Amino acid sequence: MSVRDNAGQMRESATEVLDEIRQLKESLGGNVLIAAHHYQREEIVRMADAVGDSYRLAVIASESDADVIIMCGVRFMAESAAILARSDQRVLLPDFDAGCPMADMTTRVAAERALDAIKEQTGTEAVPLTYMNSWADLKALTGERGGSICTSGNAKKIMAHYLDAGKNILFMPDRNLGINTARALGVPDHEIALVSAQGEVSADCAGKRIFLWDGFCPVHREFTAEQTAVLRVTHPDIQIMVHPECTEDVVASSDAAASTEGMARDIERAGAGAVLGVGTEYRFVERMIREYPDRTIVPLHTAYCSDMDLIAPEKLLQVLRGVAGGDTDRFLVTIDDQGREDARRALAQMIAITENS
Repeated sequence: MSVRDNAGQMRESATEVLDEIRQLKESLGGNVLIAAHHYQREEIVRMADAVGDSYRLAVIASESDADVIIMCGVRFMAESAAILARSDQRVLLPDFDAGCPMADMTTRVAAERALDAIKEQTGTEAVPLTYMNSWADLKALTGERGGSICTSGNAKKIMAHYLDAGKNILFMPDRNLGINTARALGVPDHEIALVSAQGEVSADCAGKRIFLWDGFCPVHREFTAEQTAVLRVTHPDIQIMVHPECTEDVVASSDAAASTEGMARDIERAGAGAVLGVGTEYRFVERMIREYPDRTIVPLHTAYCSDMDLIAPEKLLQVLRGVAGGDTDRFLVTIDDQGREDARRALAQMIAITENS
């Protein structure tokens, strides 16, 4: 039943909103695919046709027969889907304010400055290795400079590929994923340098092979090694998994570091009776607890992504109404042709390296 808000306007109840979403989905049929990230609200996940991490959703979207992709996630995810989408597909985002603080920590201009500085100080071009959690123009620069995109699941394989080829690497934008990946490959400290958020590189670059951008995920930075220690006391048999965007000491104090997709697989395979500690965004943990009541799943800490939370059911409904009424321009995600071509090249490089390694 609709109610009046404080301004006297009619506001639909949560039930009415979800009912209309279902009705519009049914009326639009296979013409629309609703894709939701793992960190979305439960109501959004229930309405989605596909749930996954940013890369998986972009691939699912590009392989879909649907003409319209509604991306329920943050803006770089919608951009990634638009990069991979067919020319006849439209990618829509319910709220363009759903950004990513980590992606904001690297700009194309600053990245170009860093690449130029590395070449000047080492005499060698560095290959940009750019995390999926980045804006389209940085992905385009990566393709333009012969680099690759990576995910938290394949970063180790791609970093190893370039190191084995004798290449220096500029890893952007997440310092934590970069250092955790380098550690997993046994790269020593003296071969790693830090790059500031302005693209400034230390003058002493002799012998450096990996240049880490000083960016981070505010959500995953909330997790601490102390939290893992507490869980081991309260649950002696616990197996702790954390996202590799967590700091190095948190990863070192855990049993495994895995992407969100990897965590979902590991939780499924753990079996009944397993005791699992999980360090990532809480909406994902919350859903795992609901889906696997025969396992004890404990969060390290309750941390939410406020940008993900912007995609409320009311906003999804607005997009569906727009699709039904032929009014989607205000939700449309666009990438210029050259940027799309360059970014696709970087994504294609990721796929080639991953499949051939």
